[in-house]
Amino acid sequence: MQDFLSLKASDLSEAGFNNAVLGAWYVNQILIDRRKVLVFMNEKTLLSFIVVGIKKSKTIKDDFATTFLYHFFNFMKLMEFPLGKMGEVMDDYQDSQFCKTDSRQALGNMNDLVFLYEHLIYDHGGLESCDVSDIILKMNEIPQKNLGHKTSRQMRVS
Repeated sequence: MQDFLSLKASDLSEAGFNNAVLGAWYVNQILIDRRKVLVFMNEKTLLSFIVVGIKKSKTIKDDFATTFLYHFFNFMKLMEFPLGKMGEVMDDYQDSQFCKTDSRQALGNMNDLVFLYEHLIYDHGGLESCDVSDIILKMNEIPQKNLGHKTSRQMRVS
């Protein structure tokens, strides 16, 4: 992901989103059907969503926060977050930063989600045939051992 965003080690912050209602978000880039897919995962709830077709550009690093907020807002609408909570959560991420990933558990959770997203998409005929929104909803309905066998949707902030 650092290469995709043209980030150097000096661009990474040590601080995270400890005061944010949902905490930090992790992102990983994968290729499905020769297209770039970004997988976003929340550290606390394991809520996740994907974004298909983001292209690398000279301004991707500067535009990434806006891109995340746009897709995150649409994700919250899809997940039927209460309107008042959506505003509070969005405010938490207005000042975003890129941080080092140091949690092995979060990386393991991300790898599991990537594997599941890939297989659900291919099982539904690939990116051209599948309903990405439906797959995102299904992914957030899968019970997670790390969440006490609750779903990410059950863990979301109400």
